[in-house]
Amino acid sequence: MNNDRHSKYTGQGNTVAVVDSKSKITTNIDIRTLDIICKCIVSNNTIIKRGHIVNIKNLMDLLDPSVYKNDPDKSKRVDFINKGIEARLDYNLNDPYMIVSHIYGGITDTSVVDLDKFTGLTNSEITWLNTAVSESLKYSTIEKNIDELMDVCNRIKSAGFANSKVDLIHEFENKISNIQNEFRRSKNESETDTMFSLRDGYFENIMYDTYNSLSSPRRKLITGMQGMNELIGGGFENGRCYVYFGLPGEGKSTVMLNILYQIKKYNKDYKTKDPTKKPCIVLLTMENTVTESIERLFGMATGLSDMTNLAPDGAIKMLREKGELYINDESPIDIIIHFKPSNSVDTSYLYSLTEDLEDQGMEVIAMFQDYIGRIRSTQRYQDTRLEYGAIVDEFKIFAETKDIPIITVAQLNRDASKHIDEGRKSSKSDLVRLIGRSNISESMLILNNIDAGFIIAPELTDTGIRYLGVQRIKIRYKAGDLEFAYLPFMENSLKLEEDFGGIPNYKKSMRDEEFGSAYQQSEYQNNPIKDMGLIMQSDNDDNIFSSVGISY
Repeated sequence: MNNDRHSKYTGQGNTVAVVDSKSKITTNIDIRTLDIICKCIVSNNTIIKRGHIVNIKNLMDLLDPSVYKNDPDKSKRVDFINKGIEARLDYNLNDPYMIVSHIYGGITDTSVVDLDKFTGLTNSEITWLNTAVSESLKYSTIEKNIDELMDVCNRIKSAGFANSKVDLIHEFENKISNIQNEFRRSKNESETDTMFSLRDGYFENIMYDTYNSLSSPRRKLITGMQGMNELIGGGFENGRCYVYFGLPGEGKSTVMLNILYQIKKYNKDYKTKDPTKKPCIVLLTMENTVTESIERLFGMATGLSDMTNLAPDGAIKMLREKGELYINDESPIDIIIHFKPSNSVDTSYLYSLTEDLEDQGMEVIAMFQDYIGRIRSTQRYQDTRLEYGAIVDEFKIFAETKDIPIITVAQLNRDASKHIDEGRKSSKSDLVRLIGRSNISESMLILNNIDAGFIIAPELTDTGIRYLGVQRIKIRYKAGDLEFAYLPFMENSLKLEEDFGGIPNYKKSMRDEEFGSAYQQSEYQNNPIKDMGLIMQSDNDDNIFSSVGISY
């Protein structure tokens, strides 16, 4: 019995099936399908998993090669596929040119796939192919077992009711079990339907996929601020939900726009998962209009406070040249700013927006939403606390489903406002250290459901140097030890200074002598913060900056 159980439940993953000569099928696959399989073999689309290649190998192993013997075009493609499978499974090659080099032994041959002209398969084409291969394997399983299964069924029908049928039942059960096991091996797993197991097939496939995912340059999106990158663990990771908590009128939207702008600037070599799509970052703003967002983006990108001082062509030129807001092969990422009125949509709109952009040839690589309090959950809640928790949970599911980071902002509560205001009145520094998890507005469920959370609060030194204080209050993945960072703003600007590739310019504390800084900054030592007064009288996100001479 134990042996039966062992044989029944081992080898159920996407394992390479052992095929005897009697199991060969005479199906003649059309040349268009063979072409798609050839392209899949050399495609670097990241939705192609090792299990999908294993399924293709199992299907190719089932084919009777004599069917293609007299068709040189098909035979060439079958050989291409088999050698390509060897490159991917035996040598773990993922680069298209290396795969083709392996197939032809270093000889250039473009007769099957010309990589210089091949843009890759779309997600839809790969999904179709994976389903077709999976269904073909299942069909071949039925075809292979149908005679024996019918024989058992006929013997069961012929047996008298009074006669013992134990052996026949066991035989039937084993036949069905074997068919089910083969169906499981042929299963077409989706991006969100994966499983880890120590069983042969499952273990190897998921380990290869995990390794490739962790080593992929697409995994993290960096900013232009070393301090922020350290706080978030090197970059914004796919499948994660990030929330920045701040007070009303304290620059939450501005911080998001800074991060969005910097992702565009500092991830110039980004390659999409689907090589047929163009990458884009999306800001779904539900507070500031598109016009307001463009005005702020112009200031950040150019350093100019008022774009109307220029002619339209001049403003465009400034954004393109000084702001580096252009799209080409070296800087392919687009920025999409989309406005929806407050509470006009629920979180399902994120899928609609993303998929509409996909239909236009775009691939969303990061989603920004401004802010949690202005979007609805897909479910109705009477309790705001429960609804906010549900919204963030739905954000997390969206991030995992689309395999992108989602970044949003939320408000701190009145108690946090009181602490910050009192700290400013008494000229305290390190204001962001005065508040913590207990100051999360409305719901601790927000904090429970996110991957990383940060509290932000601007500070001003007595010499007029503005900093953004950032406290990391939660992170559920591997990151550095830095929990507090103070990031400088450009003079008279809403733009956070960028220090990527140079000397770090962030401070670990506004009190350098006590906590140290990223580098020695003696001129700021022992400088107490100015009294910034009562500045939280408006919901205007950048009201905080009006006191330091910024006109927008």
